[in-house]
Amino acid sequence: MRSHRMSWKIMKRSETITLTLFLILSIISPRGDCLDEMQVEDIFQVKDNCYVPVFNDDVSNLTYINGPRGSCCRSLDIVLLPLSTIRIVEMGASENIEVEYCVSETVRGRGFIHADFIKNSMTPVKGKFWKVALQKKRYPVSLQVFRKACYRCISEKTPYCAGASNFDKIDLTGMYSFSEEKGSSSLNEGYKLCGFDGFGFLYFVSNGVLGRESEDLHTMGQRLFTFNTKKEYSLREKKSILSLMRDSDYMLIRRKKKGSNRKSWYVVMSFNGGFLEFKGKKHGAVFIEKESVLKRLDTLLKVAQLAGSDLYVFRWHPELRALLEPRESVLERKMPLR
Repeated sequence: MRSHRMSWKIMKRSETITLTLFLILSIISPRGDCLDEMQVEDIFQVKDNCYVPVFNDDVSNLTYINGPRGSCCRSLDIVLLPLSTIRIVEMGASENIEVEYCVSETVRGRGFIHADFIKNSMTPVKGKFWKVALQKKRYPVSLQVFRKACYRCISEKTPYCAGASNFDKIDLTGMYSFSEEKGSSSLNEGYKLCGFDGFGFLYFVSNGVLGRESEDLHTMGQRLFTFNTKKEYSLREKKSILSLMRDSDYMLIRRKKKGSNRKSWYVVMSFNGGFLEFKGKKHGAVFIEKESVLKRLDTLLKVAQLAGSDLYVFRWHPELRALLEPRESVLERKMPLR
């Protein structure tokens, strides 16, 4: 009887020690377990209502520059939209995993995603990467939803965020640390991954159909007009072109930086008879009222001229391009701003 009691105590002590070790290991290395579950060539898809940032390198200490109405982290490559697909390319000691991503036929690339995002915001899928990635065709949001998104940007004073494409803040706690670059307008708020730049907004409302580069924006839409910035235009001509523009049409400035293969650009969207712009860290989202669009057009023409670019007017939304008569009533609908 005594020996049975001793054996029972030893077994209970052993179970207690085992449970304690398991708990300690669970606390110390939950991410290590997560990494162990992933392998090169694994495919994952972003869940509905989730947005996943992709950075240009695998470091976790990043810098950013801040302003009164926005921020810019140069390491941010893209924010993946829901149902985007990734393939793990390489795994090392870092928890930032190298991936290949595909949002649509147009938007593809490589970068680094933290393992926590893959674990918490994605689901594993089977099959060949490109077949899975392009299995479902993407379509832009409706013009009604586009107008609501514009109105939200204006009413909520959505901040500018270079490379971002999301209204709600993406939590980066425990994955990345940020320090301000010299010359930043410090607001002691740290880096916030929420908001848009001009390209990011078009990418968002097109549901990833429109490409991320100026060359893509320059070739994907239907060109309505090109302002030759070496030529003078009459007031009547300017008004005539502006009268053609409908909600979601955009103006594009292209410029190639000297000594660089990279191209800078600027995009302005037509909305409610005016312009919606994301003017940078100092201004955020800005709406130009209808009464001021001619003056703003003159400024854009000067900016384009200084950049060595023409000013291009494009239509891209399928609801507009499908209409034979551009002045049909659906085009005249405006969303009130008040």
